Amino acid sequence: MKKYIATALFISFPSFVFADCAQLMKKYDAPDPASKTMAQITRWLKKVENPADAKALESCMIALAADNPNKAQVAGK
Repeated sequence: MKKYIATALFISFPSFVFADCAQLMKKYDAPDPASKTMAQITRWLKKVENPADAKALESCMIALAADNPNKAQVAGK
């Protein structure tokens, strides 16, 4: 009986639990984070209605943002 309950819960979890950044960006037609500032990304994320998806998108898009001070820089770029 426990197996059936666990299986039902596993199947019923929303897709955001297993979605990676690329899938979420495609789902919401997100802009290229490398060409946007962190402020622009934050404003865009307000349009995402699912708060869990917005949080996941925020973490991965901010990491790729054009003005992120933690982003690795390459000389000449």
